[in-house]
Amino acid sequence: MLFELPELENAEWLDESEVDPQLLCSEEYASRSGIIGPFGLLALASEDQTEHTAIFFRIYKTSNRYVCFMCSDQSR
Repeated sequence: MLFELPELENAEWLDESEVDPQLLCSEEYASRSGIIGPFGLLALASEDQTEHTAIFFRIYKTSNRYVCFMCSDQSR
């Protein structure tokens, strides 16, 4: 899968020393729109789509690189 990110330089700032990946992947943050993300896909486990896992990505900028969080919602 290929995602184009033309606005990458506008990614939200992230202080890596204060980051909690669990919090950034929590339901509270998953539903919040950022500059880049969340975006993703559904991995289906049943033909009728009643069982699936949402996999989503959020991209942040740090002082010298970009950081991508891959999160999943296994509640379904």
